[in-house]
Amino acid sequence: MTKVGLLPLYIELYDKSSPEMRPGVEAFRDAVKEKLSESGLEVILADICRLENEFDKAVDLFEKEKVVAIITLHLAYSPSLESEKALKKTNIPILVLDTTPDYDFCHNIDSIAFLYNHGIHGVQDMCNILKRNGKTFKIFTGHYEHSDVIKQISDAAKAISAASRLKNGVRIGKIGKQFKGMGDFLAPEKDFEKLGITALNATESEIISLRDSVTDAEIKAEYDKDICDCRMDGIDYEDYKNTERIGLAVRKWIETKKLDGFTMNFQSAGEMKGFDTMPFSEASKAMARGTGYAGEGDILTAALMSAFIPYFENTGFVEMFCPDWKGNSLFLNHMGEANLNLLECKKMIIKDFPYGDAFNPTCIIGHMKGGKACLINIAPDGKGSFSMVFANGTMLNLPENIGSFSGLISGWFKPDTELREFLKKYSENGATHHSIMIYGAQAESLSYFAECLGLDYKVL
Repeated sequence: MTKVGLLPLYIELYDKSSPEMRPGVEAFRDAVKEKLSESGLEVILADICRLENEFDKAVDLFEKEKVVAIITLHLAYSPSLESEKALKKTNIPILVLDTTPDYDFCHNIDSIAFLYNHGIHGVQDMCNILKRNGKTFKIFTGHYEHSDVIKQISDAAKAISAASRLKNGVRIGKIGKQFKGMGDFLAPEKDFEKLGITALNATESEIISLRDSVTDAEIKAEYDKDICDCRMDGIDYEDYKNTERIGLAVRKWIETKKLDGFTMNFQSAGEMKGFDTMPFSEASKAMARGTGYAGEGDILTAALMSAFIPYFENTGFVEMFCPDWKGNSLFLNHMGEANLNLLECKKMIIKDFPYGDAFNPTCIIGHMKGGKACLINIAPDGKGSFSMVFANGTMLNLPENIGSFSGLISGWFKPDTELREFLKKYSENGATHHSIMIYGAQAESLSYFAECLGLDYKVL
């Protein structure tokens, strides 16, 4: 769970002039803390801070607890110079929650409510000082009960956790050769290492050994589970066994190597010894279990997904294929891999595989669920680092039967910006043809991931 520090800001003047306010501001603080906890955060609460020494003590507590972010909450006005030194000296990212107790503050409200609802006065004072001191911060505004501001700030904290996970090191495995001629996601190994990525290549001997270690009982147990999880359209058990033996070998390889994510190149299926076919279904199951993935030898996107997926389970690997100019949307597809948590109308089929000397594998297909989503891309920048693109949009709701696409993994993404402008800006910023999609989150929150890594980024 993502651990954050909640810093309540107040002013000593009101304790002296209006001590009767304390129960009200404490109730507001507690209500916000509860909402943050409900959003999936572990909240370390500091005492209400008014004076410089109290802010010093609070920040010391947060550093001791190793919180990933400090969430500031103005309970009323708080003079910025009291908190300036403590916030300036810490390296913990700062998330500003700009909210108030009352949702409706109109001419009919009791004028005493003024004292409880002018926290924005202190937010503006503090943010000016933060900016002048060169402190990076993000501000999230809205009523804590009547908007999505709690979810946004919670997602930002989780994005910071994702960045920390990547910086602390992820292990990404690769099966097969690099896709010949495909270059947009490639970078020198030393650049990957600077980002926190350790790449490991599977050898033929270890894949053969793991494949041969898979027992018939293990395959039968997997079959019984698959029958419960999705429809099977006329799949012969022997055909199922052939694919799942390879799939379970890949699963054991992931476990043995303690991988956070992996990538496979379908061109190596049937060519690499032990890798007798492309285990599409296992790639999809691995994503649903929380393992990062990308196709075609893409270590970079697999690492990006492995950073986010522990905090955002509805994360998947996607590729944009065809524009629907009329509908202002993009057709998303991949050959046979998708996070099963993002699919509806799932069924397992035997998929034709004409790409090499491999037998036809099992594949779990379906179409991507509808809902708000954020597309995220990471790309080498040619200067020894990486850049990112974030884009908000909507995955369109689809009917159960989508015609000739029913045998594929398919979805349509409608970006919030006009499609022509979106595609123009996407490629002008050097984004690759492999991305990840996170359902139920917004670019405003997730982009703090790039800031924490010191990467250039654009929100389209």
